[in-house]
Amino acid sequence: MLTSEAGGTNKKKKKRKHDAEKINIQPHIGETNPSAGSHEAKKQKEAVEAPATTPQLPDDGGPEEDLTRIVPDKATGIDNKDEVTAGKAPGEGKNQPVLPWMRLPVKVEAGQGVPLEDVRGLDDRLQTALKACGFVELFPVQAAAWQVTAGGHSAAHDLCISALTGSGKTLAYVLPVLQGLIGRCVPRLRCLVVLPTRDLAVQVFKVFADLCPVLGLRVGLVAAQASVGTEAATLFPDATHNRQPVHGRSLTGNDGVVDILVATPGRLMAHLKGTPGATLDHLRYLVIDETDRLLRQSYQDWLPFVTAATADACRGGGDLLAGGPRRHMLKIVASATLTRDPSKIERLGLHCPRYIALGATDHRYALPKSLKEFKVVCAGADKPLVTIALLRQLVHEPTLVFTASVESTRRLYVLLSAVASLKEHVLEFSSLNSGPERAAALAAFRGGAARILVASDGMTRGMDVPSVANVVNYDAPVYAKTYVHRAGRTARGGREGRVFTVLRVEEVRHFKGLLRKVDNAFVKDHALPKAHVEAARPEAQHALSVLQAYLASEE
Repeated sequence: MLTSEAGGTNKKKKKRKHDAEKINIQPHIGETNPSAGSHEAKKQKEAVEAPATTPQLPDDGGPEEDLTRIVPDKATGIDNKDEVTAGKAPGEGKNQPVLPWMRLPVKVEAGQGVPLEDVRGLDDRLQTALKACGFVELFPVQAAAWQVTAGGHSAAHDLCISALTGSGKTLAYVLPVLQGLIGRCVPRLRCLVVLPTRDLAVQVFKVFADLCPVLGLRVGLVAAQASVGTEAATLFPDATHNRQPVHGRSLTGNDGVVDILVATPGRLMAHLKGTPGATLDHLRYLVIDETDRLLRQSYQDWLPFVTAATADACRGGGDLLAGGPRRHMLKIVASATLTRDPSKIERLGLHCPRYIALGATDHRYALPKSLKEFKVVCAGADKPLVTIALLRQLVHEPTLVFTASVESTRRLYVLLSAVASLKEHVLEFSSLNSGPERAAALAAFRGGAARILVASDGMTRGMDVPSVANVVNYDAPVYAKTYVHRAGRTARGGREGRVFTVLRVEEVRHFKGLLRKVDNAFVKDHALPKAHVEAARPEAQHALSVLQAYLASEE
C-alpha cells in the first residue's frame, strides 16, 4: 500500500509495535492465556514468524529472494497460485504433458560408487587431484554423467541431470568438462557455467580451481566480487586492445586468459554486452546449474541472449574469420528438482537430450534413504519456546535452521543469540549480511566454531556444508521443492541426518499434502518432554524481551 511521507513514519512505528506484541510465550504449551483477550491472542498467534516483505537481490547480491512465501488466500489460508494440488510445484498439474525423452530416463539408483581406478578414460592427473581432495570414487550420478558424455568427449546428446541434493551433482559436470578440455592448445573461453547467485558461483569456482592446475587449465569468476572493469582487464585481454565488433559480434580474439568461466547471469550479461573480447565463439560446454531457479527468473534475458549466441556459433556463423567446421556444443543442465514443463525445457534449446534421474521416477522429488524426518506440532504462539527447547537438545550437533524470509532470519537470530545456552553457537546467513560476513559465517559453521546456522531459503540451493547433522524448518515450507532443498542439506553422500519441521496446528494438513510429492518421506512426530520445554522457558522469556527491544530500536 502506498502512503504519504507524513503518514509513513507513524505507520512504521505501529508495525514495529505490532511485531513486538506478537512475540509472547503462553504459560503452558498448547494452552491459551486466560488473561489475554481475543485480540491479544490473535496477535500472539504468529510469534516470530511473520512473513517479511524486503526482497533479497536475486543475482549478484547474494542468496535468492524468498520464493516460498506468498500471500495466503483468504478462503483457504494458502494461495497455491500456479499449483493444481498441494505439494506440486508451479505448473506441475495432473495433466501436465511430459517430453518423451523425460519418460525414458537413465535411471540411477543411489548405492555403491565406482572407484576412481575403474573409471575408464579418467586422466591420471585428474585422478590424483581428486584423491588429494578426498575423493576415492565417483558417486552413481557422476558415473552416469561420465558415461553419457564419454568422459566429456561426446556431444551427441545434451545432458539433463535431476539428482537429489548431496548426490555429487556439481562434480558430475565438472569432471567431463575438465577431461574434455585436456590437450587444448590455446587458452580460450570454452566452458561457461551459469549459476543464480554469487555464493553458489564462488562455491563451484572453488571446485574447478582445486582441479584445474594439474591439467594446465585456467578458470575465472565473474560474480560481482570485483568491478566490471577489473574483471574485464583480468579475464578478457582484448578489453584493453580497443577491438571493434563486426556486425554486432566481437572479433575472434587471440589467446585468452581462461578456459572456464563461472558466472552469475547479471555480471555475465554486463561483459557480453559491454566488454570487448568477451565472446562465446569458442564455447564447447554450456552448464546451467540450478536450472529451475534460472528459468524462473529472467536475469536481464540472459538465456535468450546466450542461446542465440551459441546457436549461431554452432552453425558456424561466429567462426567465419577463423574458418573450419564447428563442433557441436554440449549443454549440461542440472537441478535437484528439474522442471518437467515442456515450455520451460524448450527454452534451453537442447540437442537430443538424455535425462539422468537419481531416485524414483514416479515422484518428482526424492530424499536420501539415510534421512530421518520429524515434525514438531505446537500452537503458533509457542513456536519460539518450542524451537529453543529443540535447539537446546541439538546444540552439540551441526544444525541448520531455515526460515522463509530474510527478516524472519534476522529476528530468529536475534532471539537465539539472547538464549544463554545457545548464544555462543549461533550465526546468521542471509542477504542482510555482506558477502564477507556470509563467507565468515559459513567458514565458522563448517569448521565447528558455530553449531547453529540460521539461514533464509537462499541457502537451500546448492550450498555445500558437509557433515550437517540436523535441519530445522522454523517456517514450514509451502512447496515440496522447498522441503527437498532444505532437507537436502543433511544426509549427504550416504551419511545419516535428521530434519525437524516445526508446525502450527493449522499447517499440518498442508504439510502432509506436499509430502505426497516426495519419495522416501516418512515423517514421525517428535515429542519434546514437557519438563525439557519448561526448563527452557526462563531463557526464552528473556530472549523475547531482548527481541522486543531490538524491534523497538529499529523504529
